[in-house]
Amino acid sequence: MAKISKKHLFVLFALRRYLEKVNLKFSDKPLHASVSKIAFIKLLKDSKIIDKSERGLYLNLEILGKKKLIQYENKFLKITEKGLKKADELENEIKPYLVLIEEIEKVKSKSAQSYFT
Repeated sequence: MAKISKKHLFVLFALRRYLEKVNLKFSDKPLHASVSKIAFIKLLKDSKIIDKSERGLYLNLEILGKKKLIQYENKFLKITEKGLKKADELENEIKPYLVLIEEIEKVKSKSAQSYFT
């Protein structure tokens, strides 16, 4: 597969995580949520995680579509099998860091020795 830039991979990962979270609400039903391009771009802009313009995000989604990592189905975004595989690769790469963050957040301040200088 052609190399994908970090910014495109970030958008792909964000889309996957968003759809996973929304689909949890329907886990007991034979339904799958989807999101329109406009709503997803608004979500990214409103989160302030990405400082790209709406047009830039639209172009990122377009490139992901050309690379067959996502597709548009009735004007809604859907991750392809190829896109899921790529997102899985990223998740496996960053998972140790996410687990570390979770474990550090669980540590109670009284049980850890800290020194302030």
